[in-house]
Amino acid sequence: MEKIMKNLSLLTVGVTPLLTSGVALAQTGNMMGGGHSGFGWMGGYGGFWMPILLIVVVIALVVLVIQRKDK
Repeated sequence: MEKIMKNLSLLTVGVTPLLTSGVALAQTGNMMGGGHSGFGWMGGYGGFWMPILLIVVVIALVVLVIQRKDK
């Protein structure tokens, strides 16, 4: 249990700067035009880091599922 809590703590510390930089990037974009300009399919929300964070989460879930199947 202690190892899980340590991993969650490290994950929280590591993700926080990514989320805050994404918010900063989203706020500096041009918000005119209904939010359809700027960062493509994300529409300016989440900035540059949100798609990268999404990929990391999907990869982590795949690794977790594969590890559980091997047991």
